[in-house]
Amino acid sequence: MAKGGVEEALLLASRDEGLGLGVRDEVKKQLWLAGPLIAGALLQNLIQMISVMYVGHLGELALAGASMASSFATVTGFSLLVHALTPPTACSHSAPLGASHYCTYT
Repeated sequence: MAKGGVEEALLLASRDEGLGLGVRDEVKKQLWLAGPLIAGALLQNLIQMISVMYVGHLGELALAGASMASSFATVTGFSLLVHALTPPTACSHSAPLGASHYCTYT
């Protein structure tokens, strides 16, 4: 089994050329693997949209308030979650070198 050189394409344009998957087969595999992630993201956004739609029946002011609150909660909650779960880069790099006293997370 001979290995290809640097100039050889990673994905073959058709199946007739030999080893590897065709582009169409690779795209199908990627979509099959990413399908649950795509569905989860769409359902999460759908829940927010349905909540705001229910409030929209109460009036224009209630709709504006619910939209602002939903957006604020999403942005604030996401940023707090990300910052709470990940230490700063300088902290994670300096702690093994003995400079952990500069880091507030350790």
